[in-house]
Amino acid sequence: MTPIPSGTRYDRTHTVTQTDIDRFAAVSGDTNPIHTDPAVAATTRFGRTIAHGMLLYGYIRAALHTLAPTGVQRQQTLSFTNPVFAGETIKIIVEVLESNGNQLRCAVSVARSDGKVACSGETVLEIPHG
Repeated sequence: MTPIPSGTRYDRTHTVTQTDIDRFAAVSGDTNPIHTDPAVAATTRFGRTIAHGMLLYGYIRAALHTLAPTGVQRQQTLSFTNPVFAGETIKIIVEVLESNGNQLRCAVSVARSDGKVACSGETVLEIPHG
């Protein structure tokens, strides 16, 4: 595989649907009504259902796979700062900060349509030789 240089960036948009959230809830077992019940979620400080943080991470992981299909994730940090609501379009961004031999250090984030960052962090990927 050709080395991926520092500064390489991959981004894509995705509209998070209630169906996405409900499917993630079913698979993960996290059926908290803040995610799955619009009537209950309407009574919370958010006012509507929100995506699971780990669902957002799943979109990041998919982006990392697109950037480096053979990459093995060795480290991940994430900070969750703003909710993502059902029906909201997000931008998933991965940028290579450092390319060192067979390792990549990447900045990762999910930004809402209003520009606020929903989550961000760093990932270290190991790229196997061959």
